[in-house]
Amino acid sequence: MTQALVTPIPPGALEQLRRKAATANQIQTWKPQPGDTLEGLIEGARKTDGPFGVQEQVLVRTPEGGLIAVWLTKWLTQQLRANGAELGDLLSLTFHGKELGKSGAAFNRMTLVTLKPA
Repeated sequence: MTQALVTPIPPGALEQLRRKAATANQIQTWKPQPGDTLEGLIEGARKTDGPFGVQEQVLVRTPEGGLIAVWLTKWLTQQLRANGAELGDLLSLTFHGKELGKSGAAFNRMTLVTLKPA
């Protein structure tokens, strides 16, 4: 008779899993209207199903404690990199509305400001 190998669960692992699951259930996707500004700390990122398949989102912890997910567009990713944004940095993202580019394609006009915490 062969004995199955059982890998023990490391101490504290289930508690970490429960916290992660609880956090995942609290995340709300940002759906801004023109003029809306999202402010908070960059807390992480995740991949999730979006309108164009699996896409990445940046997670922002608001001053009120909410966890907001923002779709990482090409522009937003480039701006975060250009600003040297890292986990724990402050972020202010303002949505100005949809506009038409030179090619006639619609895009979301935004302004991004980041700040390293003191």
